[in-house]
Order: sequence, then structure tokens, then C-alpha cells
Amino acid sequence: MKNINKILFICLLAFSANSYSVEIIPLIGYRGGGEFVDTANDKKHTIVSSDVLGLILSFPYEQGKDIEIYYSHQSSELKSVTLTTSETTDIPLSIDYLHIGGTAPIAEFDSLKTFMSGGVGFTYISPDLAGSQSDLRASLSIGVGMKWPISKRIALRLETRGFATMYNNNSAILCNGGCTLQVSGSFFVQAEVLAGLAIRF
Repeated sequence: MKNINKILFICLLAFSANSYSVEIIPLIGYRGGGEFVDTANDKKHTIVSSDVLGLILSFPYEQGKDIEIYYSHQSSELKSVTLTTSETTDIPLSIDYLHIGGTAPIAEFDSLKTFMSGGVGFTYISPDLAGSQSDLRASLSIGVGMKWPISKRIALRLETRGFATMYNNNSAILCNGGCTLQVSGSFFVQAEVLAGLAIRF
């Protein structure tokens, strides 16, 4: 029995010594792109580029690779939407992405690591307009980034990431009884640049 306990203790120490730490990465950045084409009048409605806030939870998968839960939030406006034949307005709205994915290494040096990132999940578009409701769609993302260690447990992370949200052709969006927009196209595309501190626990 004592020998078994010793073996279990040695295995536990070996696992602890070789295990990787979980990281929490708060993010700030800037997101641009995104437009809808109204099929009623062929008019393009552009989402205003603006700041984003986000958070990544990163879990070790194997050496150099991580599984990540990614979330980011943007507050913006959809420009010049036609509500009636004589009225247009800018609609305040927020856009949130929640993705599950991960990273894979590109190259690793003593003071710099580069990686590819990606994920799949959902886009949540929420307008601030009476008579409209939020829209939830499937989406995917892909990006590249780099990390610079600052200390043993903290690293600076820089990343750029692109998003594609899936729409069927002639989709109705922002609906509640009636629909604010009938849009054409299969994808709603945005891109963002991000900076954050990866804090390892």
C-alpha cells in the first residue's frame, strides 16, 4: 500500500510539473466593417467602426496549443436606415461575439510567440430601437497574433481577427411584428485589432 501511495505521489508531482496554466486575457481593441444591403431599395447601411472590449479564457490543450473561449462586445450604430418613405435614422446597436476555438503556433522565439487563432460560435446583434428585436446568428472567426512575455505569469498579447456571420439571401433582420431590414448576401463581415494582457494562473 505504501509503495502505491509513493507511485501516486510521484505521478502527481510529474503531472504538476508538466501541466500548463490557465490564462485570463482581458482585451481592448477597435472593430471595423459590416454592412447590410436593403433589398427594398438597394441601399447600403454601414455599421460605424468603434472600440471593443473583450475577454479570452485560455485552457491548455497540448504543447503550444490552447483551447479558448472568446467574447467581445461593440457598441455602435447602423447608419441611415429607412423606417418609412420619408424617414431615415441611425440605429444604435451592440454586436457581441461568443466563440469556442483555440490557437496553434506559427513560430516561437525566446521573447516572442506567433500564433493562428480561430473559433466558431454566435453573433448577437441588439438594436436600441422601438419595434425591433435582437438577432442571433452563427458565425466563425480566424486571426493571427503574437505574445511577448513581460514576466513569468504575464504576457502582452496582440491580435487581429476577422469575423463572418452567416445570413441566408434575403434574410429579414431586427424584426418584431414587422421587420426593419430585408437584407441580401450570405455573410456579414467584420474585422478587429486587439491588445490585452495574458495573466497566467
